Amino acid sequence: MQRRPHCGGATRTWPMLIVAAVTACSTMPKDFETPKFGIADIAPKDVAVFEQRFDVQLRIQNPNNFDLGINGIRFQIDLNEKEFGNGMSGQAVTIPRFSSEMITAEVITGLGGFLRQMQEMSASATKLRYRLKGKAFAQAPSNFTIPFDESGEIDFNLAPPAEK
Repeated sequence: MQRRPHCGGATRTWPMLIVAAVTACSTMPKDFETPKFGIADIAPKDVAVFEQRFDVQLRIQNPNNFDLGINGIRFQIDLNEKEFGNGMSGQAVTIPRFSSEMITAEVITGLGGFLRQMQEMSASATKLRYRLKGKAFAQAPSNFTIPFDESGEIDFNLAPPAEK
């Protein structure tokens, strides 16, 4: 009968080391400020009966004193408090400290959301409220997720103000 060496202590140590390594790699850097995410442009890509695809340009502003590497983003766009579509991008970008960069993402919307938005926009609305919420996946200076929830308003009333 062959006897195996006892490795009980080593067996318990490995899981703790793995947890410590994952935790160390997935935490936000000290003094991290959440970047600002905004919609810069929306352009139709493919309009079909049941599904519409749009290319959306997102601006990411880095308020931190270090470069921020992002290797993916997942988000939802609401227009006038109604869900418009969901988007994602695997585009990798490094945003220099105190700077901004653009990424392009694909947004997919269904027929109902698309028709609802077209109806509201054709009702002579001059302002469009949007909400952009989701997660960005950082890869530098360490691996962690960045939740975001931004909102804004686009004013389509381009007429000059009336003189008094």
